[in-house]
Amino acid sequence: MVKRFARQNRTTRSSRRSWTGRAFAALLACALGAALAVGPVGCAGGEPDGADVPTTTATSSFTAMDTGMTLTVHAASQAVADDAANACRQRVLELDELLAPENAASEIARANAAGGAPTAVSPATAALVAASLDAASQTGGAFDPTVYPLTSAWGFTTGDHRVPSTDELAALLPRVGYAAVQVDETAGTVTLEGGAQIDVGGVAKGFAADELRALLRERDITSALFDLGGNVTALGSKPDGSPWKVGVADPDDPGKLAGLLEVRDATVSTSGAYQRYFEGKDGTRYHHLLDPSTGYPAASDLASASVVGADGAQCDALSTACFVLGLDGALDLWRAAAADGDAAFDLVLIASDGRTFVTDSIADAYTPAAGTNAQVVRS
Repeated sequence: MVKRFARQNRTTRSSRRSWTGRAFAALLACALGAALAVGPVGCAGGEPDGADVPTTTATSSFTAMDTGMTLTVHAASQAVADDAANACRQRVLELDELLAPENAASEIARANAAGGAPTAVSPATAALVAASLDAASQTGGAFDPTVYPLTSAWGFTTGDHRVPSTDELAALLPRVGYAAVQVDETAGTVTLEGGAQIDVGGVAKGFAADELRALLRERDITSALFDLGGNVTALGSKPDGSPWKVGVADPDDPGKLAGLLEVRDATVSTSGAYQRYFEGKDGTRYHHLLDPSTGYPAASDLASASVVGADGAQCDALSTACFVLGLDGALDLWRAAAADGDAAFDLVLIASDGRTFVTDSIADAYTPAAGTNAQVVRS
């Protein structure tokens, strides 16, 4: 089946996260007995009880998708936990090889260089590109995987930062628009029209987390936590049955927490402008979350947007979209998804002025940092 998507409304602000280190949201995760990231996150105690409760832990830390990652797996035996953690690590590394646009041998790089010809890709790549287009359609283009030419022009793909000229950006803008991407999952091909190029990094970590959860479920493992560099995904609960605790960073001081979320079987993905940016010669700060309608960093009244939901890839893309849309636009998107049902998700939004907003479904699961509060938003 070939997927085509209507060209986005060009007045809609849009952005995405570069594969080479998408806005690391400084989510701080805490696993039973092992802190996965530094920060003032307490690990809830509790002794496992019962023969079927996981009693051993395997932890794997490595670098992939240009960010540090930590996988923590709980199982009934050390051998099972170690084998599962190694299998998860290997799968992430395989996806990294398939998807990194700066790797000339990757399937995404080959599609970008194909000049509009269909490119044969693996089922995983086809599924991931389709997921990125679904997210683009859901958000009206507020998330768009085709802004790769723009992020390259700004140097966010290589770290060689620069401020492109207005004329340069104007010449690139016609190449941006997710309608130029076709995916035929039956034939296993991706086609990019009109000079479009893609970077699926804005959904890749969430997609990887979804695959890891499925891999572990096939092995009858029910408790794990994946910290994939700004995307934290929980499988089940902690071994003692309590929820996982995921910290949301304070955008003004990312070494501190704005609050803690308790989650089970969910992903928490955050986007903010405070992690990946550079300063121009005039002292202006330019962040990497670009607005495809202008080619410049998106203007937003949010400091960070955290999305909580069951679908990792969706959460990954939506956190970018919500940041780009700003407070009112993010809440409008949330309400529309809630009405849809199947696409529902939750939000923790921190405005540029310091106010925090939490959607009502997760209000009881969110604890603001001492001395702060969060406004509950209802649909």
